[in-house]
Amino acid sequence: MTSVDARALADTFAGADPDRPFDPTLVSESPALPSGADPGDVDAVTAASVDQGPRMVEVLRERFGAQPEWTVEGERGFTWWSGRLATTVVAGPPTVLHGLSVVRVTTTTPLLRHVPEGAGVASRLAAANAHAAIDGLVWDPGVRTVALVSETWCHAGNAWLDPLVYSAAGLQPAIGDATIDDLRGHLGGEVATSPHPTSGLREEPDDLVEAGAAFAAAGDRSTPFTEGDLRALARSTLGLLPFAVHGSDTLTAELPYGAGGGSGGVGGERGGPVDGAAGSGPERVRALLDAARRDRTTPPAAHEAAWLATTPATTALLRISFGERHPDFGAGLAMRLRIPVRSGSDEAAADLAAVLCQREIADRKIASFVGAWSTDGDAPVFVSFFPVPLARGLGSDDRAAILATFAAWMRDRARWAAGVVGSGNGR
Repeated sequence: MTSVDARALADTFAGADPDRPFDPTLVSESPALPSGADPGDVDAVTAASVDQGPRMVEVLRERFGAQPEWTVEGERGFTWWSGRLATTVVAGPPTVLHGLSVVRVTTTTPLLRHVPEGAGVASRLAAANAHAAIDGLVWDPGVRTVALVSETWCHAGNAWLDPLVYSAAGLQPAIGDATIDDLRGHLGGEVATSPHPTSGLREEPDDLVEAGAAFAAAGDRSTPFTEGDLRALARSTLGLLPFAVHGSDTLTAELPYGAGGGSGGVGGERGGPVDGAAGSGPERVRALLDAARRDRTTPPAAHEAAWLATTPATTALLRISFGERHPDFGAGLAMRLRIPVRSGSDEAAADLAAVLCQREIADRKIASFVGAWSTDGDAPVFVSFFPVPLARGLGSDDRAAILATFAAWMRDRARWAAGVVGSGNGR
Protein backbone atom coordinates (compact mmCIF):
# COMPACT_ATOMS: atom_id res chain seq x y z
CA MET A 1 0.00 0.00 0.00
CA THR A 2 1.40 3.37 -1.00
CA SER A 3 1.34 6.36 1.32
CA VAL A 4 -0.96 9.29 0.67
CA ASP A 5 0.67 12.52 -0.44
CA ALA A 6 -0.46 15.49 1.67
CA ARG A 7 -0.71 17.85 -1.29
CA ALA A 8 -2.69 15.35 -3.34
CA LEU A 9 -5.03 14.75 -0.43
CA ALA A 10 -5.60 18.46 0.08
CA ASP A 11 -6.34 18.81 -3.63
CA THR A 12 -8.76 15.89 -3.40
CA PHE A 13 -10.75 16.93 -0.37
CA ALA A 14 -10.13 20.63 0.21
CA GLY A 15 -10.28 24.04 -1.35
CA ALA A 16 -12.78 25.89 -3.50
CA ASP A 17 -13.81 24.37 -6.80
CA PRO A 18 -13.07 26.95 -9.51
CA ASP A 19 -14.85 24.79 -12.08
CA ARG A 20 -18.17 25.22 -10.27
CA PRO A 21 -18.80 28.97 -10.09
CA PHE A 22 -21.94 30.39 -8.55
CA ASP A 23 -24.93 29.95 -10.84
CA PRO A 24 -27.95 31.99 -9.73
CA THR A 25 -30.28 29.85 -11.84
CA LEU A 26 -29.60 26.93 -9.48
CA VAL A 27 -31.06 28.67 -6.46
CA SER A 28 -34.13 30.40 -7.83
CA GLU A 29 -36.64 31.26 -5.11
CA SER A 30 -39.59 31.51 -7.52
CA PRO A 31 -39.64 28.52 -9.91
CA ALA A 32 -42.24 28.37 -12.63
CA LEU A 33 -45.10 26.14 -11.51
CA PRO A 34 -46.55 23.63 -13.97
CA SER A 35 -49.88 24.56 -15.49
CA GLY A 36 -52.69 23.84 -13.06
CA ALA A 37 -50.34 23.23 -10.10
CA ASP A 38 -51.36 24.24 -6.60
CA PRO A 39 -49.44 27.41 -5.58
CA GLY A 40 -48.94 25.76 -2.21
CA ASP A 41 -46.62 23.26 -3.90
CA VAL A 42 -43.98 25.88 -4.67
CA ASP A 43 -41.52 24.45 -2.11
CA ALA A 44 -41.81 20.95 -3.52
CA VAL A 45 -41.28 22.25 -7.05
CA THR A 46 -38.29 24.32 -5.96
CA ALA A 47 -36.74 21.34 -4.19
CA ALA A 48 -37.27 18.88 -7.02
CA SER A 49 -36.14 21.33 -9.72
CA VAL A 50 -32.55 21.32 -8.49
CA ASP A 51 -32.03 18.07 -6.62
CA GLN A 52 -28.43 18.15 -5.44
CA GLY A 53 -28.52 14.57 -4.13
CA PRO A 54 -27.40 12.66 -7.24
CA ARG A 55 -24.60 15.15 -7.91
CA MET A 56 -23.26 14.91 -4.35
CA VAL A 57 -23.41 11.11 -4.35
CA GLU A 58 -21.58 10.88 -7.67
CA VAL A 59 -18.90 13.40 -6.68
CA LEU A 60 -18.29 11.63 -3.37
CA ARG A 61 -18.02 8.29 -5.13
CA GLU A 62 -15.41 9.80 -7.44
CA ARG A 63 -13.52 11.55 -4.62
CA PHE A 64 -13.44 8.32 -2.62
CA GLY A 65 -12.17 6.42 -5.63
CA ALA A 66 -14.77 3.83 -4.61
CA GLN A 67 -13.96 0.66 -6.51
CA PRO A 68 -17.02 -1.23 -7.85
CA GLU A 69 -15.83 -4.50 -6.31
CA TRP A 70 -15.90 -2.85 -2.86
CA THR A 71 -19.11 -0.84 -3.31
CA VAL A 72 -22.82 -1.52 -2.91
CA GLU A 73 -25.09 1.00 -4.59
CA GLY A 74 -28.20 2.40 -2.90
CA GLU A 75 -31.16 4.41 -4.12
CA ARG A 76 -29.62 7.76 -3.11
CA GLY A 77 -26.18 6.75 -1.96
CA PHE A 78 -23.72 3.90 -1.61
CA THR A 79 -21.72 1.86 0.90
CA TRP A 80 -17.97 1.53 0.37
CA TRP A 81 -15.48 -0.73 2.14
CA SER A 82 -12.18 1.13 2.60
CA GLY A 83 -10.81 -1.78 4.65
CA ARG A 84 -12.26 -3.62 7.59
CA LEU A 85 -14.90 -0.90 8.05
CA ALA A 86 -17.72 0.18 5.73
CA THR A 87 -18.74 3.81 5.12
CA THR A 88 -22.25 4.67 3.94
CA VAL A 89 -23.18 7.89 2.13
CA VAL A 90 -26.84 8.85 1.81
CA ALA A 91 -28.34 11.99 0.24
CA GLY A 92 -31.77 12.68 1.67
CA PRO A 93 -34.73 13.94 -0.36
CA PRO A 94 -34.57 17.54 -1.60
CA THR A 95 -36.28 20.19 0.48
CA VAL A 96 -36.38 23.97 0.65
CA LEU A 97 -34.59 26.08 3.24
CA HIS A 98 -34.58 29.86 2.90
CA GLY A 99 -35.66 29.55 -0.72
CA LEU A 100 -32.84 27.15 -1.66
CA SER A 101 -33.19 23.58 -2.85
CA VAL A 102 -31.06 21.58 -0.40
CA VAL A 103 -30.32 17.98 0.54
CA ARG A 104 -28.95 16.55 3.75
CA VAL A 105 -25.89 14.38 3.04
CA THR A 106 -25.14 11.92 5.85
CA THR A 107 -21.98 9.84 6.08
CA THR A 108 -21.77 7.03 8.64
CA THR A 109 -18.99 4.59 9.53
CA PRO A 110 -19.95 2.01 12.20
CA LEU A 111 -17.02 1.45 14.56
CA LEU A 112 -18.23 -0.79 17.42
CA ARG A 113 -21.16 -3.11 18.02
CA HIS A 114 -22.37 -5.06 21.07
CA VAL A 115 -20.95 -2.37 23.36
CA PRO A 116 -21.72 -3.41 26.97
CA GLU A 117 -24.29 -1.23 28.69
CA GLY A 118 -23.45 0.50 31.92
CA ALA A 119 -21.66 3.48 33.36
CA GLY A 120 -18.76 4.98 31.48
CA VAL A 121 -19.78 4.72 27.82
CA ALA A 122 -21.21 8.23 27.54
CA SER A 123 -18.37 9.75 29.59
CA ARG A 124 -15.65 8.17 27.45
CA LEU A 125 -17.37 9.21 24.24
CA ALA A 126 -17.77 12.77 25.56
CA ALA A 127 -14.02 12.82 26.24
CA ALA A 128 -13.28 11.51 22.74
CA ASN A 129 -15.65 14.07 21.20
CA ALA A 130 -13.91 16.94 23.01
CA HIS A 131 -11.64 17.23 19.97
CA ALA A 132 -14.26 16.52 17.32
CA ALA A 133 -13.65 18.39 14.09
CA ILE A 134 -16.06 17.69 11.23
CA ASP A 135 -17.21 14.21 12.30
CA GLY A 136 -18.60 13.06 15.64
CA LEU A 137 -18.92 9.81 17.58
CA VAL A 138 -22.56 8.80 18.11
CA TRP A 139 -23.65 6.21 20.69
CA ASP A 140 -26.95 4.38 20.14
CA PRO A 141 -27.77 2.53 23.38
CA GLY A 142 -30.82 0.91 21.81
CA VAL A 143 -28.68 -1.22 19.48
CA ARG A 144 -25.43 -0.77 21.49
CA THR A 145 -23.37 0.66 18.64
CA VAL A 146 -20.86 3.49 18.22
CA ALA A 147 -20.49 5.14 14.82
CA LEU A 148 -18.61 8.04 13.28
CA VAL A 149 -21.15 10.39 11.67
CA SER A 150 -21.31 13.67 9.78
CA GLU A 151 -24.33 15.39 8.30
CA THR A 152 -24.34 18.48 6.11
CA TRP A 153 -27.03 20.42 4.28
CA CYS A 154 -25.81 21.03 0.71
CA HIS A 155 -27.01 23.36 -2.01
CA ALA A 156 -25.72 24.59 -5.34
CA GLY A 157 -23.51 27.61 -5.75
CA ASN A 158 -21.51 27.51 -2.50
CA ALA A 159 -17.80 27.04 -3.14
CA TRP A 160 -16.83 25.82 0.34
CA LEU A 161 -19.69 23.51 1.35
CA ASP A 162 -18.76 20.75 -1.08
CA PRO A 163 -15.17 20.41 0.22
CA LEU A 164 -16.57 20.27 3.75
CA VAL A 165 -18.75 17.31 2.78
CA TYR A 166 -15.91 15.63 0.84
CA SER A 167 -13.59 15.92 3.81
CA ALA A 168 -16.09 14.88 6.47
CA ALA A 169 -16.82 11.77 4.43
CA GLY A 170 -13.30 11.14 3.16
CA LEU A 171 -11.65 11.36 6.57
CA GLN A 172 -13.99 8.86 8.23
CA PRO A 173 -12.01 5.78 7.06
CA ALA A 174 -8.83 7.34 8.47
CA ILE A 175 -10.31 8.57 11.75
CA GLY A 176 -12.25 5.35 12.27
CA ASP A 177 -9.30 3.06 11.66
CA ALA A 178 -7.02 5.19 13.85
CA THR A 179 -9.37 5.34 16.83
CA ILE A 180 -11.30 2.10 16.80
CA ASP A 181 -8.87 -0.09 18.73
CA ASP A 182 -8.46 2.48 21.48
CA LEU A 183 -12.24 2.93 21.68
CA ARG A 184 -12.75 -0.79 21.95
CA GLY A 185 -10.17 -0.97 24.72
CA HIS A 186 -12.14 1.59 26.73
CA LEU A 187 -15.70 0.58 25.84
CA GLY A 188 -15.53 -3.12 25.05
CA GLY A 189 -17.73 -4.64 22.38
CA GLU A 190 -16.65 -5.79 18.93
CA VAL A 191 -15.06 -3.96 16.02
CA ALA A 192 -17.82 -3.44 13.43
CA THR A 193 -15.92 -5.33 10.76
CA SER A 194 -18.11 -6.35 7.85
CA PRO A 195 -17.60 -8.16 4.56
CA HIS A 196 -18.65 -6.97 1.13
CA PRO A 197 -21.60 -9.13 -0.04
CA THR A 198 -19.60 -10.63 -2.91
CA SER A 199 -15.96 -9.62 -2.43
CA GLY A 200 -15.79 -10.67 1.22
CA LEU A 201 -13.46 -9.08 3.78
CA ARG A 202 -11.09 -6.43 2.47
CA GLU A 203 -7.67 -7.25 3.86
CA GLU A 204 -5.65 -4.57 2.05
CA PRO A 205 -6.91 -1.12 3.15
CA ASP A 206 -7.42 1.70 0.68
CA ASP A 207 -5.01 4.62 0.69
CA LEU A 208 -7.66 6.81 2.30
CA VAL A 209 -7.17 4.90 5.55
CA GLU A 210 -3.87 6.78 5.83
CA ALA A 211 -5.45 10.09 4.89
CA GLY A 212 -5.74 11.52 8.41
CA ALA A 213 -2.01 12.09 8.90
CA ALA A 214 -1.63 13.58 5.44
CA PHE A 215 -4.58 15.91 5.95
CA ALA A 216 -3.12 17.02 9.28
CA ALA A 217 0.23 17.71 7.60
CA ALA A 218 -1.54 19.83 5.01
CA GLY A 219 -3.04 21.86 7.89
CA ASP A 220 0.29 22.68 9.49
CA ARG A 221 0.23 26.29 8.40
CA SER A 222 -1.25 29.62 9.45
CA THR A 223 -4.96 30.26 9.09
CA PRO A 224 -6.33 32.60 6.41
CA PHE A 225 -8.96 33.95 8.82
CA THR A 226 -8.39 37.46 10.19
CA GLU A 227 -9.66 39.78 12.89
CA GLY A 228 -11.46 41.61 10.10
CA ASP A 229 -13.47 38.47 9.35
CA LEU A 230 -14.59 38.29 12.99
CA ARG A 231 -15.39 42.00 13.05
CA ALA A 232 -17.53 41.63 9.93
CA LEU A 233 -19.46 38.73 11.50
CA ALA A 234 -20.05 40.68 14.73
CA ARG A 235 -21.36 43.65 12.75
CA SER A 236 -23.23 41.63 10.13
CA THR A 237 -26.52 43.13 8.99
CA LEU A 238 -27.91 39.58 8.87
CA GLY A 239 -28.57 39.82 12.60
CA LEU A 240 -27.11 36.36 13.28
CA LEU A 241 -25.50 37.39 16.57
CA PRO A 242 -27.64 39.71 18.70
CA PHE A 243 -24.74 40.38 21.07
CA ALA A 244 -21.09 39.72 20.17
CA VAL A 245 -17.62 40.99 20.99
CA HIS A 246 -14.35 40.14 19.27
CA GLY A 247 -10.62 40.34 19.86
CA SER A 248 -7.70 39.74 17.54
CA ASP A 249 -8.45 36.04 17.00
CA THR A 250 -11.60 35.21 19.00
CA LEU A 251 -15.27 36.14 18.97
CA THR A 252 -17.89 35.41 21.62
CA ALA A 253 -21.62 35.85 21.16
CA GLU A 254 -24.82 35.11 23.02
CA LEU A 255 -27.56 33.22 21.22
CA PRO A 256 -31.27 32.83 21.98
CA TYR A 257 -32.14 29.83 24.15
CA GLY A 258 -35.26 28.70 25.94
CA ALA A 259 -38.50 30.67 25.71
CA GLY A 260 -39.24 31.62 22.12
CA GLY A 261 -36.51 29.33 20.84
CA GLY A 262 -38.88 26.65 19.63
CA SER A 263 -37.68 23.22 18.65
CA GLY A 264 -35.35 24.45 15.95
CA GLY A 265 -37.04 22.31 13.34
CA VAL A 266 -37.03 23.22 9.68
CA GLY A 267 -39.56 25.97 9.21
CA GLY A 268 -40.03 26.19 13.00
CA GLU A 269 -40.64 29.22 15.15
CA ARG A 270 -37.83 31.71 15.51
CA GLY A 271 -36.75 32.96 18.91
CA GLY A 272 -36.93 36.51 20.17
CA PRO A 273 -34.13 38.81 21.30
CA VAL A 274 -31.53 37.78 23.83
CA ASP A 275 -33.08 38.24 27.27
CA GLY A 276 -31.23 39.34 30.38
CA ALA A 277 -30.54 36.78 33.07
CA ALA A 278 -30.30 39.42 35.77
CA GLY A 279 -32.29 42.61 35.35
CA SER A 280 -33.47 43.75 31.94
CA GLY A 281 -31.84 42.84 28.65
CA PRO A 282 -30.34 46.31 28.02
CA GLU A 283 -28.88 46.45 31.53
CA ARG A 284 -27.17 43.10 31.12
CA VAL A 285 -25.84 43.95 27.67
CA ARG A 286 -24.43 47.20 29.06
CA ALA A 287 -22.78 45.36 31.95
CA LEU A 288 -21.23 42.80 29.60
CA LEU A 289 -19.97 45.50 27.29
CA ASP A 290 -18.39 47.31 30.22
CA ALA A 291 -16.72 44.07 31.38
CA ALA A 292 -15.36 43.40 27.91
CA ARG A 293 -14.08 46.95 27.48
CA ARG A 294 -12.30 46.92 30.83
CA ASP A 295 -10.13 44.07 29.54
CA ARG A 296 -9.04 45.61 26.26
CA THR A 297 -6.57 42.82 25.48
CA THR A 298 -9.10 39.95 25.53
CA PRO A 299 -12.69 41.25 25.37
CA PRO A 300 -14.08 37.79 24.46
CA ALA A 301 -12.45 36.24 27.54
CA ALA A 302 -14.03 38.92 29.73
CA HIS A 303 -17.38 38.35 28.05
CA GLU A 304 -17.19 34.58 28.57
CA ALA A 305 -16.23 35.04 32.22
CA ALA A 306 -19.17 37.40 32.73
CA TRP A 307 -21.53 34.90 31.08
CA LEU A 308 -20.25 32.05 33.25
CA ALA A 309 -20.73 34.18 36.36
CA THR A 310 -24.37 34.92 35.48
CA THR A 311 -26.77 32.75 37.49
CA PRO A 312 -28.92 31.54 35.99
CA ALA A 313 -27.88 32.18 32.41
CA THR A 314 -30.72 32.26 29.89
CA THR A 315 -28.69 32.50 26.69
CA ALA A 316 -26.29 30.13 24.97
CA LEU A 317 -22.67 31.19 24.51
CA LEU A 318 -20.83 30.75 21.21
CA ARG A 319 -17.05 31.08 20.93
CA ILE A 320 -15.29 31.15 17.55
CA SER A 321 -11.49 31.31 17.41
CA PHE A 322 -8.74 30.87 14.85
CA GLY A 323 -6.06 31.24 17.52
CA GLU A 324 -6.38 27.64 18.71
CA ARG A 325 -4.74 24.59 17.13
CA HIS A 326 -6.42 21.24 16.85
CA PRO A 327 -4.30 18.36 18.25
CA ASP A 328 -4.74 16.40 15.01
CA PHE A 329 -5.45 18.96 12.27
CA GLY A 330 -3.40 21.98 13.30
CA ALA A 331 -4.61 25.43 12.29
CA GLY A 332 -8.24 26.19 11.60
CA LEU A 333 -11.44 27.65 12.96
CA ALA A 334 -12.47 26.31 16.39
CA MET A 335 -16.13 26.70 17.43
CA ARG A 336 -17.74 25.92 20.76
CA LEU A 337 -21.38 26.30 21.81
CA ARG A 338 -22.28 26.12 25.48
CA ILE A 339 -25.96 25.92 26.42
CA PRO A 340 -27.13 27.24 29.83
CA VAL A 341 -27.66 23.79 31.32
CA ARG A 342 -25.94 22.37 34.40
CA SER A 343 -26.55 18.65 34.71
CA GLY A 344 -25.47 18.29 38.33
CA SER A 345 -22.58 15.91 37.62
CA ASP A 346 -20.01 15.18 34.92
CA GLU A 347 -21.66 11.80 34.27
CA ALA A 348 -25.12 13.34 33.80
CA ALA A 349 -23.68 15.92 31.40
CA ALA A 350 -22.05 13.12 29.38
CA ASP A 351 -25.36 11.26 29.25
CA LEU A 352 -27.07 14.40 27.94
CA ALA A 353 -24.29 14.97 25.37
CA ALA A 354 -24.77 11.39 24.10
CA VAL A 355 -28.52 11.93 23.75
CA LEU A 356 -28.00 15.22 21.93
CA CYS A 357 -25.57 13.56 19.47
CA GLN A 358 -28.10 10.83 18.75
CA ARG A 359 -30.95 13.31 18.35
CA GLU A 360 -28.83 15.47 16.00
CA ILE A 361 -29.01 12.65 13.47
CA ALA A 362 -32.62 11.66 14.09
CA ASP A 363 -34.23 15.12 14.10
CA ARG A 364 -35.02 17.25 11.08
CA LYS A 365 -33.34 20.57 11.79
CA ILE A 366 -31.37 23.26 10.01
CA ALA A 367 -28.04 22.89 11.82
CA SER A 368 -25.61 20.49 10.16
CA PHE A 369 -23.96 17.87 12.37
CA VAL A 370 -20.35 18.94 11.80
CA GLY A 371 -18.58 18.24 15.09
CA ALA A 372 -20.12 16.65 18.19
CA TRP A 373 -21.57 17.22 21.65
CA SER A 374 -19.06 16.88 24.46
CA THR A 375 -18.87 18.22 28.03
CA ASP A 376 -17.19 20.91 30.11
CA GLY A 377 -17.57 19.66 33.67
CA ASP A 378 -21.29 19.21 34.26
CA ALA A 379 -22.28 21.29 31.20
CA PRO A 380 -22.89 19.94 27.67
CA VAL A 381 -21.04 21.76 24.86
CA PHE A 382 -21.00 21.36 21.09
CA VAL A 383 -17.54 21.53 19.50
CA SER A 384 -16.60 21.85 15.85
CA PHE A 385 -13.36 22.58 13.99
CA PHE A 386 -12.97 23.78 10.39
CA PRO A 387 -9.45 22.69 9.31
CA VAL A 388 -7.27 25.10 7.37
CA PRO A 389 -6.97 22.93 4.21
CA LEU A 390 -10.70 23.46 3.64
CA ALA A 391 -10.11 27.20 3.30
CA ARG A 392 -7.53 26.88 0.51
CA GLY A 393 -8.25 29.21 -2.38
CA LEU A 394 -11.10 31.01 -0.61
CA GLY A 395 -11.39 34.79 -0.60
CA SER A 396 -12.87 37.14 1.99
CA ASP A 397 -16.43 36.64 0.74
CA ASP A 398 -16.10 32.88 1.15
CA ARG A 399 -14.57 33.25 4.61
CA ALA A 400 -17.49 35.47 5.55
CA ALA A 401 -19.88 32.79 4.25
CA ILE A 402 -18.15 30.11 6.33
CA LEU A 403 -18.40 32.17 9.52
CA ALA A 404 -22.00 33.21 8.84
CA THR A 405 -23.06 29.64 8.05
CA PHE A 406 -21.51 28.15 11.17
CA ALA A 407 -22.98 30.98 13.24
CA ALA A 408 -26.42 30.25 11.77
CA TRP A 409 -26.00 26.52 12.47
CA MET A 410 -25.00 27.21 16.06
CA ARG A 411 -27.86 29.64 16.54
CA ASP A 412 -30.34 27.06 15.30
CA ARG A 413 -28.65 24.34 17.37
CA ALA A 414 -29.10 26.38 20.55
CA ARG A 415 -32.83 26.72 19.89
CA TRP A 416 -33.15 23.05 18.98
CA ALA A 417 -31.24 21.89 22.06
CA ALA A 418 -33.55 23.93 24.27
CA GLY A 419 -36.47 21.98 22.83
CA VAL A 420 -34.78 18.63 23.40
CA VAL A 421 -33.78 19.42 26.99
CA GLY A 422 -37.09 21.11 27.76
CA SER A 423 -39.12 18.17 26.50
CA GLY A 424 -37.38 15.87 28.97
CA ASN A 425 -35.93 13.79 26.12
CA GLY A 426 -32.49 15.09 26.96
CA ARG A 427 -32.38 13.45 30.37
